[in-house]
Amino acid sequence: MKIIGSAVKIFHPSIIFLYFCSLVIAAEDGKERAKIMFNGIEVEAGRISFADSTVRAEGDVSIASGDFYARCGEVECDTASKDISAREVNLAIGEVYISSERAKFSQEQIAVDGAHVGVNLGLAGVVPQLDAKAITYDRAKKWAVARNVRLKIGKVPIMGLPYLALGDWVRYMDMRLDAGHTSRLGAYARSEICYNIYENLSLGALLDVYGKRGVLLGPVLKIDAEGECVQGQAQLRSGFIADRGDRGKDVDGEEISKRRWFIDGRQNYHFEQRIDVISDFLWASDGRIERDFRPDWCEEWDVRDSFGELDYRGRNDLWTAFTRVKMNRYQTFPQQIPSLRYERFPTEIFDSDCYYFGYIDVSRQRWKRKKMANSGQRKAIELNRLDSYWGIHRPTELASGINFTPLVGGKWTHYGGEGDRLLGELGFDFGANFYGIYPQRVACLRAKEWRHTLRPIVKYRYISPASKRTAKPIDGKRKNDFLPCIDLAEMRHVDDLRERSVLRLGLENDCFAKSEKGKFRKIASLDFYQDFRFRRPLDSDSEREKTLSDFYIFSTFSPRHWLDFGLYSRVNWRKFSVPEVNGEVNFISGDLWRLGLGARFLQHRFNQFNVNFCFQFNDISSINLGAQIDAKRGKFLAFEVGYKTRWAGVWDVQIFCKIKNRSSRDSRFQPGFAIDLMRW
Repeated sequence: MKIIGSAVKIFHPSIIFLYFCSLVIAAEDGKERAKIMFNGIEVEAGRISFADSTVRAEGDVSIASGDFYARCGEVECDTASKDISAREVNLAIGEVYISSERAKFSQEQIAVDGAHVGVNLGLAGVVPQLDAKAITYDRAKKWAVARNVRLKIGKVPIMGLPYLALGDWVRYMDMRLDAGHTSRLGAYARSEICYNIYENLSLGALLDVYGKRGVLLGPVLKIDAEGECVQGQAQLRSGFIADRGDRGKDVDGEEISKRRWFIDGRQNYHFEQRIDVISDFLWASDGRIERDFRPDWCEEWDVRDSFGELDYRGRNDLWTAFTRVKMNRYQTFPQQIPSLRYERFPTEIFDSDCYYFGYIDVSRQRWKRKKMANSGQRKAIELNRLDSYWGIHRPTELASGINFTPLVGGKWTHYGGEGDRLLGELGFDFGANFYGIYPQRVACLRAKEWRHTLRPIVKYRYISPASKRTAKPIDGKRKNDFLPCIDLAEMRHVDDLRERSVLRLGLENDCFAKSEKGKFRKIASLDFYQDFRFRRPLDSDSEREKTLSDFYIFSTFSPRHWLDFGLYSRVNWRKFSVPEVNGEVNFISGDLWRLGLGARFLQHRFNQFNVNFCFQFNDISSINLGAQIDAKRGKFLAFEVGYKTRWAGVWDVQIFCKIKNRSSRDSRFQPGFAIDLMRW
């Protein structure tokens, strides 16, 4: 090792610099190399010199840290500001490669001027490129912004943007493509492409081509927010098509016009985990356009609602402002409700061990339709309503694990112009928690110890007769195939409440097994519920409102980590029948494959079996099979096979084929594929 004498001649300014860096000189392949560690950044060069408060590195200079690497022509280090300035820079950050005239490196960020950027995505040699006037990279967040950008492919300019977001990879495009064939649409190709044009703002377009219907085109706007104070997303999609196919009739029985359009808006924002702002609306020419052309958007709704909601969560309360806007004449929701609601969670009254809770809701109820397919529907409703409930309960521990909670409450509902209604509530909750530990070893379940938890449940509620009932119930009772609610404060069919006296008995069982490694795993559960209605609405002719309710059963069983059973069922004691059964069996072998078998039976409606199978070839590829069978007719309803994979690390690809029964309004054979651009 040869020591350079000039490196020893260090004056006062350079002595200060040595507190922040260390100097090592070594021989490498017969050439002298010097290394400096400065603010966690390593600078290596053929020659390093010191002058006042500046350190200069020359001769094949390299700069390296944990998140980047750069080769430079000349580097200067300022000991006062602790910044590193470089010229003729070639910088690599993950998959992003930057060449620039000048750059500045610090512990917090990297600033690059006059940059040329290339991104290696491995797409058959295609390397997206861009030129930027300035790029600032935040090393902590691993996120960068580029300003005054020109996008290019090779040397061909594509477009210019004032702002572009960069990370370990360029992220300026969000793309989804899918194509296929159905009898109603013909051969089709759908696309949605968005470009990030400024910070969290993306702008793009929908472009669909349908062989039998025409071309659907419209703009798309997306706004993303992710920070310490706010998180969420908003998106606005729109489209127009001159539909030349068989359009059919709308929900009102009217012929659908050839000129069809829609504006679809959805947003969900959260501010400091206290304020939520949620809205969803659809403004469209008819009620079937999304179901015809974008069925994946409306899988959760038969008819889209249009509403806005603002929530504020306090320490022990909740404020909610909600409104529903009737933007389309075909929407069948019976209420437009601007409402303000205050809800108080259980709060102790001084030190009495008693807790009060309740809510106040003020709303304006309106509903009007010009034309209805069902002439029996009401034509107009307009009413002001103030609804409130307040109750008090006192939890009491009778013994270890045994609790008894009496409850008293009352509901007051005021209908503008139609009077008031008062309802009272009395009841109690009895709950207990018993458990037993059994040291018996069961080899087939690989358990050396058992634990059984038993929770008997007794709930009673009496609701007094209403002193007055509105002549126009708006929030009426709807059919519900699950365990009904019996608490007056939680009942949402406000205008259809009647006198009730209900006793609910329940029994919940959970079994856990302790493995050889000392870990507990839930292997089985079995829950039963039964309601006894001592008083019920006298004018109710529904089978579900009889004195003895259905018997509800919920159960799960998992003897192995790869085997899981689930069952939900209702038993009708009066007719000794089973009106509903939902069951499923899942076989799971780690991350390799999954097989699911399901059966769903609902009396007088349908009787259906489902089979789902997934085999995972590797981390990115899998095959999926699914079938639906109508047991009542002994015919299959649909069969689907699909293959998913990821191409070049950036494209999620799905190839599928659906085969449906001839009785369906869709075609029997429906091939297709979908491709999502995960990152670019």
